[in-house]
Amino acid sequence: MFSNSIIAQRHIARATERKIDAIEFEMSRDIVKTRPPTVTKTDLMNPPAEVPSKKNPPVEFQTTMPLTLPTDYLLGQNSEMSGSAVAHSESVPLLEEAAILFASGQAEVAEQMLVAAVHQELGDATEIGWQMLFDLYRIGNHQHKFESLSLDYANKFETSPPLWPEVLNNTDQDVDNRSDNTMANISFPAKLDAGIVKVLEKIQNASAKSRSLRLDFIRVKEVDPIGCGLLLRAFKNLKKSGHDLILIGAKDLSDKIRAILLVGRRDETEAPWLLLLEILQLLHFEQAFEEVSMDYCITFEVSPPSFEAPKNNITSSFPEINNEEEAASDSFLMPKVVEGKTEFLLQGIAEQAESQNPLILDCSRLERVEFGASAQLLNGLAPIAGKSGMNIRFENVNYLVMMLFHAMGLKNIASIIVRKH
Repeated sequence: MFSNSIIAQRHIARATERKIDAIEFEMSRDIVKTRPPTVTKTDLMNPPAEVPSKKNPPVEFQTTMPLTLPTDYLLGQNSEMSGSAVAHSESVPLLEEAAILFASGQAEVAEQMLVAAVHQELGDATEIGWQMLFDLYRIGNHQHKFESLSLDYANKFETSPPLWPEVLNNTDQDVDNRSDNTMANISFPAKLDAGIVKVLEKIQNASAKSRSLRLDFIRVKEVDPIGCGLLLRAFKNLKKSGHDLILIGAKDLSDKIRAILLVGRRDETEAPWLLLLEILQLLHFEQAFEEVSMDYCITFEVSPPSFEAPKNNITSSFPEINNEEEAASDSFLMPKVVEGKTEFLLQGIAEQAESQNPLILDCSRLERVEFGASAQLLNGLAPIAGKSGMNIRFENVNYLVMMLFHAMGLKNIASIIVRKH
């Protein structure tokens, strides 16, 4: 009876492993189907005949446009400015040009233009120019220039100027890693089972484009052996490829895996045990790893595996409670700088839009949007804004970014609410 029981357990374990193999096979076959056809030397020697087609005329994109909207719409209802900041529309292109120069990395030229602008009469748009210059000094960490400008501002407007932030965000460097728009942000669903195939496909696609991945396990509430086996293989592949990982909620995930294990009980597969050991190694929890490895050794009567610190960069430094609050938040936190390719950033925004309306994009940390990236942002947000009943709001936007968004036409698809100083 004892030997029959062992044979039965082995059959179940093999069946489970075959299920995991079959799922991985289907994933790899789907990826092969979606790859573009390879161009051979013969194809280059014999190009296909061109089929005449009607081409759409190129769309003329106007980078700057006259500011004709009231301040309440442009700056948002929280603005402390009085009157219409756009009374003299002929003066606004000067500020738009300064914003575009700053977005293009020409901060010094933008500063010279704004310094000249604030000493001109721009009508009710004058104060926007001052606030843009304050933002430029704050972002560039030019405190002396900021304080000098504050004195001039107080004399001109006879009111309190913006204050230099006494406490700069020293933790921004850590948060920047989390919000890097060149990094793929991939969240796992509430149940870690065979249904994570689509998530793993995203990881495979993203790993081909980015050397860093952010894997979020905060929403995982349940785990099963097949899901553990699939995730274990994904981790091993990422370890071999040397990808840097940021793991969010991994400690909680390890606790959930541990909850379904029992020392001495051989389940249908070893995958949950091996995944737990893999996560503990990734988190550098050597003592916990040693304890679990002994339990694994007793359960399966094998030699305990040895601890091997990961060679790739693994980060799990963000407090779990903060990430839970962020996950429950109704806003999407924009990164400090948006530049280069924005596909991963837009992917995260699109996922947020699936469950949130209005879609609130929190720009409290956003300092600069690259000129080219702003065009990508416009093209990426337009389909989201086109959905029935969808509203998009940029909140806590600094004045330089606000004026850039206006020049690029983002004001036509989203509300732009400027931050208070």
